[in-house]
Amino acid sequence: MSLSIVTVCMNRSHHLLQSAPRVTALPWHTEHLVVDWSSSQPLRREQLPPDPRLRLLRVDGERQWNLCRAYNFAVAQSRGELILKLDADAWPSARFDPGAPQLAVAGRPCAFGSGGEGRKGQMLLARSLFEAVGGFHELLVGYGFDDKDLRIRLNQLLGTESAWIPADWLELISHTDAERAGGQTGAGALLASQGLAAMRASRLANRLVAAHAPWSAGSGHCSYAREPGGGWRLVAGSRPQLEAECADEIDHARRMTFWSCFLAIPDIFLEELPIKLVPPPRSGQWQVRWWHRLWWHCGRRLLHGPSLLLSLGRGRLGR
Repeated sequence: MSLSIVTVCMNRSHHLLQSAPRVTALPWHTEHLVVDWSSSQPLRREQLPPDPRLRLLRVDGERQWNLCRAYNFAVAQSRGELILKLDADAWPSARFDPGAPQLAVAGRPCAFGSGGEGRKGQMLLARSLFEAVGGFHELLVGYGFDDKDLRIRLNQLLGTESAWIPADWLELISHTDAERAGGQTGAGALLASQGLAAMRASRLANRLVAAHAPWSAGSGHCSYAREPGGGWRLVAGSRPQLEAECADEIDHARRMTFWSCFLAIPDIFLEELPIKLVPPPRSGQWQVRWWHRLWWHCGRRLLHGPSLLLSLGRGRLGR
């Protein structure tokens, strides 16, 4: 069976330029489709390995990263009967065997990555299975729960659990939660805390979306049109939308989760603050201002003191 590797990249060329040559070295795929999801600096074909199996497409006009829409587009443009979804920071190790019986369920490949550092986001699926459940849930945004939602729907279709790709069959470039969740590069405790808060907020919101608006093959998917310059663009009005009341509730939960985690302020107190002090994200990015950083360095650490004292005395308190 023909196998397409699909990879979507938005402003992650520094990862893709490391992983693409490793994918090119693989002998068993018939296509590596790379989609540039509106990177600020467009990817150029000459930046990538001169492998005739590698195709580069670009989607223009996207203001923020959307894994579900991006990979649904990539799979729709791919040609293989089998799909190996690989993020820009991932590639198969020498151990990877796409034909291994352990990766199949009911005779068809259906396996998800296992292990840490983002391996669970990689997957090998028969195209027929991916299409039967409608692919990724296009109402999910940000980072997290997209792979779990897809796996749950596949398990329901198959009537059993999907398989797992052994952790040592996948290699990844290590990077921070902040970069994974929001595209921010750098190091430090504050940025790590911001990345953790962004991931928790995104995961919770996506779980709520999946519960309120289950996805299926009959759901209204996005449509894309080819432009004269060769790129692709979303067809106006084709993007699915949550009902306004449901969207407002989920946006509120996302906002409370992020700021509560990042600032260590309980929801009950956050509710009393003006929204301009703890605003929703803008174009998918959380706007962390100087007063947030000041609180993180000072007030948050003061609040951390009592919990540290309790943890030091937990042995005595447990007697």
